[in-house]
Formats: sequence, C-alpha cells, structure tokens
Amino acid sequence: MSIPCKPSVASVLLDIGCCALCALRLSGEKDSLVFNKQPQELQAHLEELTSEKSLSITQNVCCSCLGILQEHTADDFIEKISDTIKSTDHEFHNFFCSITLPICVLKREHSIWLTIKDKCPSYEKETDVLQVKDVWKNICMTRLAKKLGVPFQQESPFEISLTFTYEKNNEELSFLTELFPEIFKKRKNNRYGWELFTRANVSKALDSCLESSFKKYSQCPPINPVLKSICDKISCSHLSLYMAGRYNKYSRKLSQTPWLIDGEKKMESSVQEKICDILETYVKSDDLKFSSSGREDVDVRMLGSGRPFAVEFINPKRTSFSSEDMKSLQQMINSACSVVQIRDLQMITKDDTSNLKDGEMEKTKSYSALCWVKDAVTQPTLDNKINGITDLVLNQKTPIRVLHRRPLAVRERTIHSMSAEYLDRHHFKLSLKTQAGTYIKEFVHGDFCRTTPNLGSILESECDILALDVENVQLDWPKRIDSAE
Repeated sequence: MSIPCKPSVASVLLDIGCCALCALRLSGEKDSLVFNKQPQELQAHLEELTSEKSLSITQNVCCSCLGILQEHTADDFIEKISDTIKSTDHEFHNFFCSITLPICVLKREHSIWLTIKDKCPSYEKETDVLQVKDVWKNICMTRLAKKLGVPFQQESPFEISLTFTYEKNNEELSFLTELFPEIFKKRKNNRYGWELFTRANVSKALDSCLESSFKKYSQCPPINPVLKSICDKISCSHLSLYMAGRYNKYSRKLSQTPWLIDGEKKMESSVQEKICDILETYVKSDDLKFSSSGREDVDVRMLGSGRPFAVEFINPKRTSFSSEDMKSLQQMINSACSVVQIRDLQMITKDDTSNLKDGEMEKTKSYSALCWVKDAVTQPTLDNKINGITDLVLNQKTPIRVLHRRPLAVRERTIHSMSAEYLDRHHFKLSLKTQAGTYIKEFVHGDFCRTTPNLGSILESECDILALDVENVQLDWPKRIDSAE
C-alpha cells in the first residue's frame, strides 16, 4: 500500500523540472511497486496524489537525477550491463550492484530542499528519503538478475559497478571552493589523479553553508540541465580468492619470491612463480599476493613438512574449486618441477590467513647447518661446549646483509636447544631449535660481533656456515590433508 505524499510537495517537484520518479521519491514515496509502474500509470498515480488532472511531467533532463532514472532504466541499458559483465568471463553465483553518481547531485538536491522549504513551509523533510541509486536498483535489479541468470544479493562477493558522470559537475560545484577553501584542498588519489570534489567534502560544505550564502551563489530551484548524465563505466570485480598449502624447496639457487633489483629480474624463477604460475592459469585473476610463515634465503633449503604459505588472488575469474580440483592442481605443480614440491593445497577464507602471521614470535623453527671451525675440534669438545645448551638468549643487531631493507635494531632471540655432530677436525653438523626470526647464519659466524653470543665465541675459534637447511616450521596450519603426498 502506497503512503500518500503531500500533494503540494509533489506538485512543486514536478514544476521545477523533476522527473516523475524523482518527484515521487523526494516527496516520500517508498513503495517499490509504485516505482515499477509504467509511465502512464505513474502519471495517473501522481495526479491522484496531487489532486491535479493532466499533470505536465517533464520530458527534459530531470533537474535532480540528471536523467539517470529517465535514460538508464530502459531494457537496452540493462542488456548493455548484462553483455558487458558476461564478456568478462567471471564465474559468479549471485551479484551486488554499486552505483557512483555525479557529486553535483548532492548540491542539486540541497537546492531542491531549500525550494520546497520556501514553497511548502509546513512540510517536514523525511530523514529516509530514497536516493537515486535506491530507486534505480528498485527498478532494475530484478530485470538484471533475470538477464544474468543469478540472484541479486546484498552481501554478494561479486560486485557490478556503474559509474555515472556529468560534464558540468565541477562547474556546478566550483562556488563551494570560494566559500570553503579550507575544505577543498587538492588531494592525491592514486587511481584517478588529482581529485578536488569528493562526496565527503561536498557534503561537509553543504552542511556548513548558510542558506543565504547558498542562494547567493547557486540557483534555487536548480537550473534545468541541458546535458544528461552518462554511464561512463560498467565494471565488475570479485572478492579475493584464497588458497593455502605448504612447500618444500630443494634448491640452493632459488629465491622465495621474484628477485628484482632496480626493476631487473636477477633470478630465472622463484618458489612463488613455480607455485603460482600454474594456479593463475586456472584462477585467472588480475593480480596475486604470495605470503608465507617466514622465508628462507636463496641458498637455504626448506625440508621436512614444508613452509606454510597462502596466495591471495585479486579479482579472480574462476572462484569454485572442489577438493578434487585442488588435488589435481597440486599434482600439476609437483609434476612440473622437482625443486619445489607442495602439499595440503586447499581453499581457505580471508579470516584463515590471519593464522599465518599470528604468534609469529611464539613459533619455533628447526635447522641443520654444516659448519666450519678454524681450530680443530673433537666430539668431546662439541659435547662439552655446545651439546646440552638450552634457552640461549642472543642479542642480534640487524645483519649487514639485510640492512638495505630492514631498520637498524637489536633483537633478542632465543635458541631453545642445539647439538653438534662431529664430521671431521674442522667440520660438524649443527642442529638447532630456535625462536622464529633468529638469524642462524649470523649466530654461526658472528657477523663481526653484531650477534652475541655466537658460535665462534662459544667455541673460542673462528666459525663459518657452509650450508643451511630449515628442517621444520612448527605451525599447525593449514589443516593436513591425508591424501597429500
């Protein structure tokens, strides 16, 4: 049942050049059935509300919606949206629609409300008047859903975006910069360059503007537009898709992520590329972000059950993967490369990714290292000086080798346990269990005494590390998959 609108308000809105739909929404109509009436039925409805016969409904561009509700609710526009979205080849099961309107619509509606206030003094503006975008969705969503073959859903991960522009937008708003220069300071918007007028600062200025000042610099009622707003852009995007697993790296010549220096790639490939290049072939995203529970150096192997990793696919085209699909993708990656192998590949949620970084310093990691010592040692020497040491606290100044990318600081780290196995007079195998974030190489050679104590100070002889392996990352994430090998 339609809520009766105040006849005088609807009449004023039609007189100043509002279209039938804007006259209804601005005078308080909220019944969705009313907005979906045919033009003749809309006119009859307005005549009934205003008690006027033969109302003249403008055929010109609406002074409020700038023609958006007149021109862009027709079947051919719905067809255009549908064709555009289908051409992107996205996989989606429902959709949400967002609409960006010319910002000057705010200023025009402010002018309209001041006009109504003058001509209908007793009228009190409702606080929840429908906006142009609300009416557009009311009229178009069901038809668009039918065209796309999926339902409209407010919380859908798939968003269709419509951007409407108006050629005179900045010209109509320019007077506000003179009245409120402190509000309108140019700010850098990374995607669109310099942006002067935003919905937030225009709303703030209008709220602060005295009625007399507004009327002095802007017309009330708003001038009837000659040009109409156009739909400048139809686009769509899907919320990120997340996958996780664990990887082993068996090469000492492979970086974890692409190694770039001054934009130049220094290594042929990386762990990230070995894994993600194949996944990306099937997900087809705009971009991706690879993250892991720590990282190993180029010359360090990742053994044991592997290092947990996650991949975020930004604006993926394909979004549905079964457990069998995951198994197949894992097998493809493992078959394509012997130096990188993965396990437990699975779909996860965004919330799940927090587990990758949570408790970073509470995690422990196990290592084995091939070490050299200048002065000859024996197993009894190693037993006496190294084996049995527990909870050794180190002070590690940022290593020289990473100073170019990490701030200078002294970090306290703990070696929970370590043991040494004699190989020959100058070589031994060192096994350690440490707090995450411990620099193992620097603990062995001391890094010019930037790590104290260090293996050299413990053995009272110069030491160096020849090879390092990560044996285990103690993080029970992601969940283990029994069939993963």
